[in-house]
Amino acid sequence: MYERAIATRAAGEDCTPGPGSTRGRRGHDRNSPRFLQNAYALVLNTGISGVLGLAYWVLAAHYYDDTDVGRGSAAISALMLLTGLVSVNFAGTLNRFIPEAGRRTTTVVVGVYVVTSAVVAVLAVGLLFALHMMGGPAYDILREPGTRIWFVAAAVAASVITVQDSVLTGLRVAVWVPVWNAVFAVSKLVLLVVLAETLPRSGVFFSWIVPMIVVMFPVNLLIFGRLLPRHVRTAPSASQLTAAQVGRFFAADYLGALFLYGTMFLVPILVAVRVQPHTYAYFFIAWSVATMMNLVAVNMAVPVAVEGVCDPARLADYCRSALTRALCLLMVGVVGIGLAAPYALGLLGAGYLDAVPLLQLLAFASLPSAVVDIYLGTLRARTERRRIIAVQTLRATAVLGLVVLLLHYNQVFLRFGDPRLTAVGAAVLLGQLVAMLAVLPELGRLLGWWRHSSSIPADEENACP
Repeated sequence: MYERAIATRAAGEDCTPGPGSTRGRRGHDRNSPRFLQNAYALVLNTGISGVLGLAYWVLAAHYYDDTDVGRGSAAISALMLLTGLVSVNFAGTLNRFIPEAGRRTTTVVVGVYVVTSAVVAVLAVGLLFALHMMGGPAYDILREPGTRIWFVAAAVAASVITVQDSVLTGLRVAVWVPVWNAVFAVSKLVLLVVLAETLPRSGVFFSWIVPMIVVMFPVNLLIFGRLLPRHVRTAPSASQLTAAQVGRFFAADYLGALFLYGTMFLVPILVAVRVQPHTYAYFFIAWSVATMMNLVAVNMAVPVAVEGVCDPARLADYCRSALTRALCLLMVGVVGIGLAAPYALGLLGAGYLDAVPLLQLLAFASLPSAVVDIYLGTLRARTERRRIIAVQTLRATAVLGLVVLLLHYNQVFLRFGDPRLTAVGAAVLLGQLVAMLAVLPELGRLLGWWRHSSSIPADEENACP
């Protein structure tokens, strides 16, 4: 059953539909403007980040040696792992409860900032020690004392940035997300070229983290100076939200998200400790492009969760709309990447052709991944804690288990690029397919493909299982 959302105003707009609402109706054209605005803003952010991110790695391949690109991207992978383990796991909770936090929203946001920053700083120190002891040659720059200090500072900044994106989305003003991300991406490009002569060994790493640290200040000035005060002013004076309710959801969502982002960021670590830096450069550009494709569905799922809290009876409509739009966009990307990969990667250098099968497999894996991610958005809207954990655990176990298995038997892929890289792509695709097949029955009942049984109450027809 739904845990009914509290009528509240977010970013100056009432969450609760008015008397003329089309609540309960089906059809993409009846989705709320706020839902579509935030969904497309987040997808636009993915598109901008993807295009500029691809340009970044093209320039990196042009201005830096393959080995230096590999070292820089390995350090960035370690940074992303930390962010995924800590900050990203607050995203679902913030998106779910900011619309209900009312006058306590600022306190909730500040608390998350403090907790994530402190935890990620401690974990950054621990990770540096572990990589110093066990990491392969790809992590050489993280063994340098000066770089270690920057790494810890960057980890804290990355945690703040990840949380601030969730805050903007929870406040239903996700239109700001592509703006700051575009500024960040352009700044990276400029600094990448500038540092090519002065810091060839670590320029990739510093061109990434310095703009990130700088850009987070104006964004948070906007959040705390304008957006949060406006949200608090228009929120009801009383909120039925309790710390226990938030805590229970966070515990479940954190565990589920831990598996998701552990999969997303642990796979590159597993590759980095097994290959030479130049080979990791080939892997990471393909992995980065695929990650951007996966974010299309992740970003579509976020407004499903937020708007599903504000208007629970239309959750099925939001789910259907997000799923249709995400799969259409991704199908275009899959076809485009499948055809262009051999030529595009070849422009970066002959070595990058080893990653062509990997990129094609990862692109195709974004389709089943999209189905699972949008289904998870509906579970967050309904606070289905156990199912969130179950789905995320299944997907993580399938992907990571298959990665380890196929890396061991990578000889099967000897005729397809670098067999170690191709093995990773095949494992990710198979793991995502397993997770998608597991959620399809429940998703089908939600979307009306078939009925669970004749005893389903009429008022739960559109409810997410």
